Amino acid sequence: MAKAKITYDKAYAELNQILDDIQSEDVSIDQIAIKSKRANELLKFCREKLRTIESQVAENFDDEEEE
Repeated sequence: MAKAKITYDKAYAELNQILDDIQSEDVSIDQIAIKSKRANELLKFCREKLRTIESQVAENFDDEEEE
């Protein structure tokens, strides 16, 4: 089964939901472990996405300076 593509906005929204879930008193320790693992995956994705975008923006400005 192929992984569904995720966007930065969806990842960020899911991270916020995980944070809300973890802060609630209704979450079990087992769920906290699962949710924190997922949060780590999402954080990694978001960091990589931001680095890619930062690089692309820098390239765009470099291209403008060369013209």
